[in-house]
Amino acid sequence: MPTKSKPLYKPFNAPKSSKFKKKVYVMKNGKKKLIGFGHRGYRHNYSAKARQNYLKRSGGIRNKSGKLTKNDKNSANYWARRVLWNA
Repeated sequence: MPTKSKPLYKPFNAPKSSKFKKKVYVMKNGKKKLIGFGHRGYRHNYSAKARQNYLKRSGGIRNKSGKLTKNDKNSANYWARRVLWNA
């Protein structure tokens, strides 16, 4: 599907050839950007303990400017937490 027809902030399944499970288009600095998240080789949300540990660990991830990424819609961490780990 062409880039222009994909809606912003709506995750979709990545092609099988991709190393990511999901992708999403976001608007960053006035440009449409594709973000991939969820490594295809890893399992996601397979147990309550794994989910709890991942959410604790990923809650502290920061971007280059030192801001937390868990609430930034333009980060892969945000989308992994919401879509793959049901945060």
